[in-house]
Amino acid sequence: MDACMGHDTLHGKIRGIPVLSGMLIMAMVLVFVLFAGCAGTVPARPVLTPVPTHALQNHTVSSIDLVFFHPVPGCDSCERVSLLANETVTAYFGPDLAAGKITFRDVNLNDPANRGIADRYGAFTESLFIGVNDETGFRKTEIIDIWYYAYDREGFMQYLKGILDRTLAGTE
Repeated sequence: MDACMGHDTLHGKIRGIPVLSGMLIMAMVLVFVLFAGCAGTVPARPVLTPVPTHALQNHTVSSIDLVFFHPVPGCDSCERVSLLANETVTAYFGPDLAAGKITFRDVNLNDPANRGIADRYGAFTESLFIGVNDETGFRKTEIIDIWYYAYDREGFMQYLKGILDRTLAGTE
């Protein structure tokens, strides 16, 4: 026994608990507490519910700009969202794309030349925006839920197609 209030520190024990084991237990408890919030479930995909027709205000849409913002290099999800957004516009809106009524732009946020468009949309990280020009002027909306579909090609295309269809009809 040493003079440390009767604790046997010579053999690595404090009050009968091995020091190394006690430290290991405390470390495990700390890790569990810190990461307990990360153990939740993946959120479900958003449910698409129809908007009541009385809540819709029809607008005459002159053009739609679908703009994907990203840094370079981008992550795998970013590359998929860009690819699938372009594929959706090309597959379902070819005539509108050819006529210039719909455009798709892939914008590198690292390029200083793109600062103006990024500021116009308020983009500062990976994001997909839809910009609408109609009789009321310009308005923009970030399509946040698109990330739920990044690895579901058909789901992605149907979700984005629905948004673009409603926007073209002036009801979104």
